[in-house]
Formats: sequence, C-alpha cells, structure tokens
Amino acid sequence: MNIALSAVIISILLIPPIIFYLSFYLGKYPRAIPKFTLFEGILGAAVFSLFVHALATHYFISSEIRYDILIKLLGGELKDLEKKVPDNEFQAALSDFALYNLCLNAAMVVLGRCFRQILLWTGWHAKYPVLNLYNKWWYLFNGFYNGIKDPDLIFIDLVVDTNESTVIYSGYLANFDFTNGELERVYLQDTLKREFIGTGKTGQDANEVNTTEPYAIPGDIFSIAYKNILNINIHFISFDNSLEEIEQLPDATTEDTPGTGA
Repeated sequence: MNIALSAVIISILLIPPIIFYLSFYLGKYPRAIPKFTLFEGILGAAVFSLFVHALATHYFISSEIRYDILIKLLGGELKDLEKKVPDNEFQAALSDFALYNLCLNAAMVVLGRCFRQILLWTGWHAKYPVLNLYNKWWYLFNGFYNGIKDPDLIFIDLVVDTNESTVIYSGYLANFDFTNGELERVYLQDTLKREFIGTGKTGQDANEVNTTEPYAIPGDIFSIAYKNILNINIHFISFDNSLEEIEQLPDATTEDTPGTGA
C-alpha cells in the first residue's frame, strides 16, 4: 500500500476550493483568514470538492472515467495495477486526469473573480458581513459603519501612549498597514500634536482633561504603530460638509513647533 501516493492524489482533488477562495479574496486590504482547525479545514474542502467534482464529471465530461484506476490509486493498491491496466491506458488516463484538474482549477479562478466582481457591483459585500471582501479596518476608514461611503477626506485623532506621556496626534489619513486583517500601522499627513496637561483641580473636577494648543509636526508622512494607539476618533469629510463642521477640526496652519513621534 502506497500511502504517500494516495495522499498526493487526495490533495490534488481538494485543491479547487482553495483556488476559489484565493481567487475570490485576492485583492488590496483582504479580510482576515478564517481560523479553522485542521479537521474543519479538511472537512470543508472535502465537502466543497465533492460537490464541484460531482457537477464537473456529470455535466462536462463525456468520455469514460476510469474509476477502477482512481480507486486503486486512492487506496494505494499498486501491486497488481500493471497487470489489469495496460501502460497505454494508464498513460491516457493520467493525461486526462491532469487535463481535468487543470481545466477545473482554471474555472475556479474565473468563478472566484466573477463572484467577487458581482459583490462589488451590487454592493452586497458591504451589506452582509459574511460576504465582506475587505478587512474591518477598510470598512471603518471608508465610512461603511455609519452610512458614509467614499468620503473625500478622512481626518482622525489618535490618542497615543508614548514613552514620555500620552498625546493626541491628528491628521488626514494617508494609508494604513495590516497583518492578517489586523491594523498594524497608521500613516498621517499634515499631522498635528497636542499634549495632555493637568488641571490642578481636585474632587469632582479632578477627571477634567486639558491639552496644549495643537502644533504641526514637520514632514510629509507621519507613521504611528497601532500597538501604541489607545483610542481613535474619525471625522469623515465630504465636499458637501458645512463650513461649520470643517472649522471644528484642529487648525493645521499653526506655527510649526518641534515634536516627538510615537
């Protein structure tokens, strides 16, 4: 019994769902990979593969399928295979098997991209969490959680824990990095910094918090590690925002003063 050969053939038969998944989710800002146990992953791939192979063999293959050879290979029984199957028949069956899997995996790539495009056209990827194409941070920073889609500008305030103190960095979101769907680093433009200062009050007023006047940090892009961020406040700005809403944002024209980074 050749267990290694059986494992290789079974792995080949389980490839279609993996190809479909990668084709469907491949893109910028992909969602996090679902956490499955090994058993759950194999079981899910097996069920999907059984369904796909059943449809393919029933509707798209007109020639005879040598199940006798396939069963022997899956069972690893190769001892008397050469006696029952001539070399020319085995070679033809092997070529057909390779071509079948090549065509099937190519079809999974096309179906995955088509299904992804349908969700983008219809907007269903944002309406139903199970169909999300992007990670949760992409939907947050693009305003989908509060009904604002594709804002013109995104202004954010970040409460950051530095080595010296806790400060507020504010600026326009330029980009962000992530690892497996989790935020890793935020990049700001026109960055402002405010420092927390004590009020000197006691009693019920002791919890009041004041900050210094915001001052600009020189540079084009300011990078902040997410592990140092305590809170995030987001302002979605569209061209139809009222002047009063925009004027409430910190003034980026404040005189530059050297600041420290997170």
